[in-house]
Amino acid sequence: MTKRLILSLGALLLSITVHAADSVNILVYHHVANDTPASTTISPAGFREHLQLLRDNDFTVVSLTDAVAALRGDTSIELPEKAVAITFDDAYENIHTNAFPLLREFEAPFTVFAATDPIDQNFQNMMSWDQLRDLQDWGATVTNHSRDHDYMVRHSPLDDAWLQAMVDNVNHAQQRLTDELGADVPRWFAYPYGEYNETLKQALRDEGYVAFAQHSGGIRADSDWGALPRFAAAGVYANPETLITKLNSRPMPVNQTALPDMLTPETRPSVTVELTDPSDMGQALNCFVDSSWVDAEWLGEARFKVTAPEALSDGRHRFNCTSQARSGAFFYWFSQPWLVQTDR
Repeated sequence: MTKRLILSLGALLLSITVHAADSVNILVYHHVANDTPASTTISPAGFREHLQLLRDNDFTVVSLTDAVAALRGDTSIELPEKAVAITFDDAYENIHTNAFPLLREFEAPFTVFAATDPIDQNFQNMMSWDQLRDLQDWGATVTNHSRDHDYMVRHSPLDDAWLQAMVDNVNHAQQRLTDELGADVPRWFAYPYGEYNETLKQALRDEGYVAFAQHSGGIRADSDWGALPRFAAAGVYANPETLITKLNSRPMPVNQTALPDMLTPETRPSVTVELTDPSDMGQALNCFVDSSWVDAEWLGEARFKVTAPEALSDGRHRFNCTSQARSGAFFYWFSQPWLVQTDR
């Protein structure tokens, strides 16, 4: 009887189909050090804690290459459940000296978005091309963060000449990366400071780039591939207790084409969110404007609206909304970034 039961259980287990994940959460870091600006820094000890947190909670760190390919339809790649990708912006030298040894120890793939002029000009505290090749030889991906890390949409006028200059900037950096690191450098781009507008986003899409921003959330097949979100994991966002909630979240199923431009002259911007599949979402929404809680207004079963309750200052802001899933102990996550520029 016991043998028969074991055989039956074995057959049942063999018949279970393991489904690949349909989303990935991406983490973004800048400095891994003890003596750099607090807002963009995690200490080496804190970074080790993050890597151990991922391991202890059964997350799998996947390469951004696999994540992008799988979610864009490459059926030869199956993403594991609880897939996470690690990225670094700016190519600071402390990534090579402090983060890289830990990433090798944990066998965690990663991506560095590098601004090329500081590397060409041997800026202090930035990696060299040889150091970037060292990362690449191990298996890391190095790709595009512009040539000069300047603000890209804080210009006036935002005319054809501006747009051509921005595209030329990104393409120059891509050429330098290709010259130094080889033809396999992916055509990816991370916006400096996470700032963009719809015109720039479309122009880079026309140039063949997949682009990454800095508002929070995961990515899935129907995400906006011109401005993919990433979860900040340094500074005030390095807390492991809050990070684990974000790592367990999934992207809210949102109609990306209905979302507004990040760049706005409005001091009290609002966003109307259209859900493409609200069936697994609860009606309770937790929404925040920057760090302040705000009521969301349901406009129907699949639409809600969030408005800044008071005037926002010029600069970057963010609306975040979460809803607990009906099917499990995780949250659906949505983020709308804003760049308020009242002189537009």
